[in-house]
Amino acid sequence: MLKWILVILVLAFALRIIYIPQGAVSFHYDMARDGFAALQIWNGDLKIQGPPTSTPGLYHGPLYYYLLAPFYGFGGGDPRVASLMLSFLNSLVVIPVMLLAKDLFKSFKLSVLAGLFFAVSFEATQYAPWLSNPAPAVLTVTLFFYFLRMWQKGKTLGLYLAVLAAILSVQFQFFLIYLLLLIPFFGYLFRIKSGFKQKIISILIALFGLSPFLIASLKFQTLQNFATGFLSIAPAGQIDFRPQFGELLLNYLNRFAEVFTYNFFPTNVFLGGLLVFLSLILLKNKLIFFYLFFNLPIFIFGGHSNTYVNIGLTVAAILAVLNLIQIIAKQSKFLVVLLIFLIIISNLYAVFKNGPLGQIILVIPNDMVLKNQLKLIDETYQKAAGQPFSINTLTVPLWTNTTWSYLYSWYGQKKYGYVPKFLGHNQIGLLGANALEKIGEPQDITFFILEPHVGIPDDIYNLEIGAEDSKSKLISETKYGDLRLQFRKPKNE
Repeated sequence: MLKWILVILVLAFALRIIYIPQGAVSFHYDMARDGFAALQIWNGDLKIQGPPTSTPGLYHGPLYYYLLAPFYGFGGGDPRVASLMLSFLNSLVVIPVMLLAKDLFKSFKLSVLAGLFFAVSFEATQYAPWLSNPAPAVLTVTLFFYFLRMWQKGKTLGLYLAVLAAILSVQFQFFLIYLLLLIPFFGYLFRIKSGFKQKIISILIALFGLSPFLIASLKFQTLQNFATGFLSIAPAGQIDFRPQFGELLLNYLNRFAEVFTYNFFPTNVFLGGLLVFLSLILLKNKLIFFYLFFNLPIFIFGGHSNTYVNIGLTVAAILAVLNLIQIIAKQSKFLVVLLIFLIIISNLYAVFKNGPLGQIILVIPNDMVLKNQLKLIDETYQKAAGQPFSINTLTVPLWTNTTWSYLYSWYGQKKYGYVPKFLGHNQIGLLGANALEKIGEPQDITFFILEPHVGIPDDIYNLEIGAEDSKSKLISETKYGDLRLQFRKPKNE
């Protein structure tokens, strides 16, 4: 068993890192912000507050920053080093997946198949190098499942470790706080008896794990905002403009089917949906049912539509498909071999076709990847030919130069020995504000970097281009997908 775990672990890691060295790593504002924070920790500026959530007043835990810090530090600021580390963590999911399958199905072959499915999973290979705080939760949520199973089998340690895994998951993605509420529900559902001492220890572990959130709220005097934000995770909304039940149900069904599509048939949505239907109607195992629908509370109370709302469901889907395979094998070995072959081929095709493009199912826009960005930066230095130059940027979020401040201060400074001046909106209060010197007029050699304007209204986008046209004239333009670099000269020349 150990030999097969190691073999599949190596395969998983290889598939996840194959395109990282060439820069197939999505890098946006959030990633640059986190890179700056990780380097600050590395240099002794410790953090007690993590990245902001999409809910005002709420923040994720700081654990993600501390996880990144040594790899950004030892890697000299290179995001690809941190991406390699996250890919390794993702690969480790192979271990609890195989152990769970071995335990539930009492089959060595199905255990190996579980590990193989995760190793080649297109969705898993997308999460692995993703430089974003939800990514490590793939491992912690899987461990949460595994430890719940330990507890179900009568091991008290499983309860404590499940609470710990839930807390770690909350650190990476705050909405996963509902995992703590699922633990007593799991105990009730599977008639697991816990003594008073076990309950108290579990509560103490949970409180200790949640204490960083409270401490950060007290230190930054955001306790009221924290409470308001927590209560508004699932707002009722304006009563006459709320989504209808049909819309919410359709959103849930689409997100659920998406799990089976991205993990088994990423090249064919219909086959992915069909696999959902077959897996569910033939599923009798109550534990796997619990795993499959563990994230239902998010949709009940929040109606979340991002792909990462399904984080951790890969394992549940694999177990459901293994159950289907076990049933089909009793009727036809040929059909089983065909299904396994199609799943592996579909995933490998998606991995090799889309892997070079970055984390396309998790981030928008897709062309903001390191390989494009570093080529763009190289071009600015080549055109400058060692002379000082300035840049202006049109970014998402608007007027936020954090991404380019990071890339120039890391890559540009290290390779060329100097950085450009920044000609753009004030960056006061933003990470990286001091990385590039702010100036008011374009230098003799100047560039305008235009990120893909997904999320920026056309009128504002055009106004920003017009503002740049008032200061400089366009000489030439290079495109890196939808990422554009304009070489310009000051208007007064």
